[in-house]
Amino acid sequence: MKEFQISESIIQLIKNQKRDYRVCTSCGGAILLPTAIKRPKPNDIKIPVGENYLYVSATQARYIDVIDDTMLMSFTN
Repeated sequence: MKEFQISESIIQLIKNQKRDYRVCTSCGGAILLPTAIKRPKPNDIKIPVGENYLYVSATQARYIDVIDDTMLMSFTN
């Protein structure tokens, strides 16, 4: 299985939020979303993070090595 470099800020986010997240595809590239918004698929890579999981889409797994907070969505008012 491919290994990813996951930033400490993403590890802490998942642990603090106490929910699963998924790296998936958006029109702007790889994005990190809670699985409540984007459900995991059977062929995703499943990475344990504390008591939760980080899923990486098989499509994105081919192109990324690092999972960090640049993949988080930001909203402006």
